[in-house]
Amino acid sequence: MNNKFNIIKISGFKGLIVAAFVVCCLFAGFLMFPGWVCMHLWNFTAGFFEQMPSMTMVHGILLWCIIALSLYALNKGNFSISIGHSVPLPRNDERIKEIIRQINERNAKILSSENIFEDKGENSDKNNENNDKIVK
Repeated sequence: MNNKFNIIKISGFKGLIVAAFVVCCLFAGFLMFPGWVCMHLWNFTAGFFEQMPSMTMVHGILLWCIIALSLYALNKGNFSISIGHSVPLPRNDERIKEIIRQINERNAKILSSENIFEDKGENSDKNNENNDKIVK
């Protein structure tokens, strides 16, 4: 079984309503609002020129799509959309071993400083020092 895919389960009428809400929000956020902004910017600019036509909402959405797709096409692969799992970072075993060594050194310093403040008359468990070390 391939574990890279995320499955979204929609059950019942409530699930359909939530799915429709999500689709409407994505449509409004990525198309309607930028289209509305493009329409108003175009119409504001058109007010300074005599023969420039004004736009409706449909034209603003089309202008936004042209701008967005042009930027995507001209970006030469530097822009990517990823849905799902992120790319795992390469393992660097030497770095991991170094971090574990530093943690063990800090634990040893903490334990040695605690031993200084212990009362000499009490029996302390010396075997606990080995239990605090991280072993890979």
